[in-house]
Amino acid sequence: MTPSPSSPPQRRREHLAVDGRVLSDEYHGIGRLAEMVLRRLAGTTEFDVTVFVRPGQTSQRFDIDGLIEGLGYRRALFDLPLTSSMQWARWPGVLRRAGATVTLSLYSLGGPVIGGGRRCTFVHDCIMETDARFAPDRRTRLLYMLHTALMVRGNRVFTRSAASARDIERFYRVPVPDWQVVPGGVDDTFAHGAEPVGQIGGQRLPATYLLQVGARRPHKNVAALVRVLPHLPEDYHLVLVGTVDDRFPDEVPALAGELGVAGRIVHLPRVSEPELHSLYAGAAAFVYPSLIEGLGLPLLEAMAAGLPVVAGDIPVFREIAEDAAVLVPSDEPQAWADAILSLRSPEVREALVAAGRRQVKKNTWDVTASRMLEALRRM
Repeated sequence: MTPSPSSPPQRRREHLAVDGRVLSDEYHGIGRLAEMVLRRLAGTTEFDVTVFVRPGQTSQRFDIDGLIEGLGYRRALFDLPLTSSMQWARWPGVLRRAGATVTLSLYSLGGPVIGGGRRCTFVHDCIMETDARFAPDRRTRLLYMLHTALMVRGNRVFTRSAASARDIERFYRVPVPDWQVVPGGVDDTFAHGAEPVGQIGGQRLPATYLLQVGARRPHKNVAALVRVLPHLPEDYHLVLVGTVDDRFPDEVPALAGELGVAGRIVHLPRVSEPELHSLYAGAAAFVYPSLIEGLGLPLLEAMAAGLPVVAGDIPVFREIAEDAAVLVPSDEPQAWADAILSLRSPEVREALVAAGRRQVKKNTWDVTASRMLEALRRM
């Protein structure tokens, strides 16, 4: 039957190949992005989807089989790790056999540089490019930048913030227009009002604590928070959630001992999602002194949980938080202490919490999915 002149043109159904190797516990925020994008792609009729995973790939956070097969996607195996350069030779044939017309890599260290139809990759940040101190060693930094340079020249680049887009343009001379900025989302379960708890992982939680979340790496600048503690009343403690990255020296223990605040710091290397919700619920404030981030998802999680935020005054936090956080230069401990103590005012605290909840509404996974789908349509 011939369509009437008024009928809209039928869009060709695409075959989208998604690199699902990031659906693992190692890639925390990137894995969550992959999960949410896959869930929301299931609501469209524009794409047939193949998800590539490694043989035997498992995760404590994701039901990989349920996610892929439950959404009606095709599962395919790709047996090389995300960091292997051999994948560039392997991908073209694999994607050709899969019939891919569009390929989405959620991490710039993975994915093809040729083949797979129209290719796109996420570059989440330029942390190692910004400062050599933020890389484990010179060789790792150079290899990472070489790998990323090849990926960005062979793929359309997506990123999580306008701040990261500017960094990508600066370091790699690749334009990243606004439509390729796909903002991060925050899980709505953080807004459901968890109850504070008295202890986690066998460790008692202090009555008044500041919370920081993230792996212990130099760009997280956790030592700055240790320097703040002597400027705060002694009942203020610091709870640090996240593992220490063994590739970097950890200056926190020695500095805490030198300043006499070691007894005011609680280390929780790993916590479950429900435990994390409870930690947000019980904290006096969320503190985030990073020197650079691609997005800063814990900042959004804290806002969603109704927690006031004090963060480093860096471009991405000015973009993501706007007026919903107190932003302080990372190297001014007295200014940090003053900002934290200002939260004891009910008016100041309530205003920040209300602004944070408004800001989170701009950064939901539905917003992320809509931007992602629009970007894929424009590929």
